[in-house]
Amino acid sequence: MFPQTVTPSLNETTLEQIQTLSAEDRQELFITYVPKAKQVWLLKGEAGFVMFEAQGETRLPVFPHKDLAAYWLKEADEAAELEVVALEDFTQTWLPGLEKNSVELVILPVQGAEQDMIMSAVELADGIKAEQLK
Repeated sequence: MFPQTVTPSLNETTLEQIQTLSAEDRQELFITYVPKAKQVWLLKGEAGFVMFEAQGETRLPVFPHKDLAAYWLKEADEAAELEVVALEDFTQTWLPGLEKNSVELVILPVQGAEQDMIMSAVELADGIKAEQLK
C-alpha cells in the first residue's frame, strides 16, 4: 500500500487506504518512512503550528508525507499551510524542545479515527533512531 521508497506524491487510493489503518499501523508507517524521506511534515496556522488540546495536554500532529498532511487539512477544513522540517533538525532541535515543554506528538492523525497514536518526544526519537540503525 505505502511506497517502500521515497516518492514525491501519493495517489488517492493510497491516501484513502492509510485513513483506514489502525493507530499502531500508522505509527509503524511513520517511523519506517520518515528516516528514508529525511523530513517530517507539520501544519502551520496564522498563530503558529497547529496543536491539539485534549485533557490538559498539548499535542503536535506530525506527518511522514506532504500529501498525508494535505489530506488531513482538507478533511479537517482547517486553514493552515504545510511546513516541512528536515529530520535532523526535527530530532536534534524540535524533539528536545517539545520534551522540555511537555508537548506530546500525534503520529499521523486521521479524521474520525477512534484512536490516534500519542508519543512523547523521547519515545519518537528512540523509535526513529532504532529505525535508522536497521
